[in-house]
Amino acid sequence: MSAAPRVTVLAIAPVSNGFGYAVFEDILIPVDWAVKNVREKPLNRNALKQARALINTFHPDVILLEDYSGEDSYRCERIQNLIDSITKLALKQEIVVHHYSRGDIRKCFSAYDAKTKDDIARVIARELPEFAPRLPPERKIWKSIDYRMAIFDAVALVFTYYSNQNSMTTS
Repeated sequence: MSAAPRVTVLAIAPVSNGFGYAVFEDILIPVDWAVKNVREKPLNRNALKQARALINTFHPDVILLEDYSGEDSYRCERIQNLIDSITKLALKQEIVVHHYSRGDIRKCFSAYDAKTKDDIARVIARELPEFAPRLPPERKIWKSIDYRMAIFDAVALVFTYYSNQNSMTTS
């Protein structure tokens, strides 16, 4: 019996000034991760250009994005348009796209009793120690979200994807 072929997964988590991303070859095999900052306007066109460069570099089999229509999602129209543009770009290149809502992510991390973004980020840093140096301090209500949280948002999409893949193969 031969091993299943590796699937390259690219998760993109847009934020106000760019996006966080993570590339995985398996749930425990992260390849690359970072935050791409976009300062030049038009923001979406430049963010899409950076997303296209990632696609051309890593040749993902699957792209993961947030389902902004899901419960608990509060995405502005510009971010919604960016997610839609990345989806169209991926589909045009015949890349499989999955969208997961904040509720889907919370459900995935409920096994760890992780409810907030900070809780989820700590779980990721514990399960994949290579992410621990990027773990931002817990957010205080008077502070804005640390830019590094976009990386953890992307990795949370990856965990959710693999959790759903495992539940489909074991059911």
